[in-house]
Amino acid sequence: MAPAPSGSFVVMRHHLFVALLLSVPCAAVAQQPVAPPAAPAPVVAPAPAALPLAGPSALVLHTVKADKTAAFEAVMSRLRDLLAGSPNEARRAQASGWRVFRQTAPLPDGNVLFISLIDPVVANAEYDVARLIAEAAPSEGAQLYEQFRDAHVLPTVQASNMSLVIDVGAPAAPAGPAAPVKP
Repeated sequence: MAPAPSGSFVVMRHHLFVALLLSVPCAAVAQQPVAPPAAPAPVVAPAPAALPLAGPSALVLHTVKADKTAAFEAVMSRLRDLLAGSPNEARRAQASGWRVFRQTAPLPDGNVLFISLIDPVVANAEYDVARLIAEAAPSEGAQLYEQFRDAHVLPTVQASNMSLVIDVGAPAAPAGPAAPVKP
């Protein structure tokens, strides 16, 4: 019978066995294709605003069918409520500067002119009613957009950025020294 191996020989043999096991590829692992590293998720830029206004003030004209004025006003009232109650500070700022006027006399063709006066404008923010409603109330968006679209004579609105030229209500600046009055 052979003498029993010493303790250090057993430890050395164990380390050699483990090293051999680690150096031999496992058949199951060798057959698995190595997946390439995951690519980072693409960064999607936000969609540009459909109706950006640069300001400092703006007018948006809506020509509305005479029999659809109540529907138009209902959509704009809902938009007001959504913007005013938004957790987004920019949307609340938009609401605070946005007023809607209705021309008292109908247009010659019987339709009604509504004017959105926006002062001050939140520069380059979205002012498209359909997008704002869809953002704030996705479950109502399609129905309110349809109501808004059907109220208009034309499917588009006219928007203009405005700059104040003369404030008629403000006192005029002095023109210079007054000429002496002759007796």
